[in-house]
Amino acid sequence: MNSSRDYYYEEIGENFDQWMSDYDVQRRTLLIQRHLGQRGAGKSCLEVGSGTGKISRAIIGSVGALTVSDISEKLAGAVGAKLNCAAMRQDACALSVADNSFEVLVSSECIEHSPDPSQALREMARVLKPGGLLIVTTPNRMWYPILWLSMALGVRKFSGRELWMFPWQAASVLRDAGMREIKLDGCHLFPWQIPLAKKVLPLFDRIGKLLYPVMINFCVTAVKKP
Repeated sequence: MNSSRDYYYEEIGENFDQWMSDYDVQRRTLLIQRHLGQRGAGKSCLEVGSGTGKISRAIIGSVGALTVSDISEKLAGAVGAKLNCAAMRQDACALSVADNSFEVLVSSECIEHSPDPSQALREMARVLKPGGLLIVTTPNRMWYPILWLSMALGVRKFSGRELWMFPWQAASVLRDAGMREIKLDGCHLFPWQIPLAKKVLPLFDRIGKLLYPVMINFCVTAVKKP
């Protein structure tokens, strides 16, 4: 049974996009696009946790056929209608998708809002076809004390489920799930809300492959063993 937290982002409605940072979405989008490159051309792709479709819009032109999914059927359906692509309701921790179904899977800032981020990663690995590419971005648990402080002070504008992982944890889970070529990258060396931060942060993002252990968001990519 799904809890009320599963529908938190649906319930906040129009505020969903208003509360998201355009800068954050832009940097995560660039990170995903860099790792996707031409590898998604002509490939079937599942996006897990599409939300209002900001990442969906960015990747649809780089894959063959995109299917968007979200815990909220309403949100997924709206994105699918806007982009004229397949859409379905899916629980990241229990995907009702057959093994070896998609050639690419993308998920951005989703698993930390699930009841079990490790299980979500295992499910994503399961539904990938052998040789399939996985790209996931999520917050780095090293920065969780800052999140806790912002929530305690009432600075954070929303309060859905937040279960963050360390980069090495995500890599370990995927390795155990039969993934290989596991690579880590990152963005946001420090909070972009700091004055003038957005002018210098992109410089550090260029070397996210080195700095990801201490960055706010990390990206893990992996390929499923043949």
